Amino acid sequence: MKEKSMRIGIPKEILPEEKRVAATPETVTKYTNMGFSVAVESTAGEGIGKSDQEYEDAGATVIYDVETLFAESDIILKVKQPVYNETVEKHEVNMLRDGSTLITFLHPAAPESHDMVKRLRDKNITALTMDGIPRISRAQRMDALSSMSTVTGYKSVLIAANH
Repeated sequence: MKEKSMRIGIPKEILPEEKRVAATPETVTKYTNMGFSVAVESTAGEGIGKSDQEYEDAGATVIYDVETLFAESDIILKVKQPVYNETVEKHEVNMLRDGSTLITFLHPAAPESHDMVKRLRDKNITALTMDGIPRISRAQRMDALSSMSTVTGYKSVLIAANH
């Protein structure tokens, strides 16, 4: 009997002006090669110029209903903390399946995050916060904040050079 693989869900980021996505098609290929199944919300890669077809070609299933994506995923990868989704009129925490795992930037020490962290606890969610990874050389391979800051720094120099 074949063991069911864990499903990683990649929802579209919904905060205003947030263009990033938690996984590129190239990353999806790596996850599927490791034995995970991957579901991506339709248009999740739009902000970085990646189409649904590119995600499908990489091995992901494109899901058009965000509630289904959350309900059927063992692990949710996001860039930003869970927020209220006005389209479905639900907070993303409420869409997480009880006992699932969330990997994102949670900012758990921020006072405005305390209620959300308590709700994650109450749903038995294993929450891994990317902003909790120390910015030291030993952890550099997992330090998403430094890599994003580096890209932002390079981009700002290029923008300034063009003006």
